Amino acid sequence: MRIISGDARGKAIDAPKGLDTRPVTDKIRQALFNVWQFRIPGSSFLDLFSGSGSMGLEAISRHAKHVVMVEKGKEAAQVIRKNIKACHFEGRDANVMEQDVFEAIKLLKSRGEKFDIIYLDPPYTVDEIFHPVMEALADAALLKPDGEIVIRTKKEKKMNGRYGRLKKYREKTWGISTAHFYRDELDEN
Repeated sequence: MRIISGDARGKAIDAPKGLDTRPVTDKIRQALFNVWQFRIPGSSFLDLFSGSGSMGLEAISRHAKHVVMVEKGKEAAQVIRKNIKACHFEGRDANVMEQDVFEAIKLLKSRGEKFDIIYLDPPYTVDEIFHPVMEALADAALLKPDGEIVIRTKKEKKMNGRYGRLKKYREKTWGISTAHFYRDELDEN
């Protein structure tokens, strides 16, 4: 696995060992960052269920200003920190929160943090987490105006058209995965 574009283009990054994480394929990462290409520079990016940190690292490489990567697995969080060093991003605003995603969402809300893009890739093996995490994000109101949330699921997984003020406006399928795109409905007015 490697960084696709930006300052660390071509840099190999590690993935945690075992089956607890499922790295985003280069194809899907490239497709999503093509969608976001003009939004990433100077943005705030939240990567939930971060795994190797590949999404957050790609955002930093493409000049996101502030990146938070949330991963509760100790080994995976250590891999993210190692990847930050390997990409020479130590001086950048790249933060690793080694904790449960729901606790991290509460903490980010209490700090008043807001993000332009929130990406989440919950484990496919924990089907019951998808709807509650979207409800938690809707409640926390972590999006900046015109921000968006993208959640990656199995292709067969049905996601609601709405979670609180979050409204689905697009979905895109690549192979066995679908990305569901949400915005705050108040931004549409």
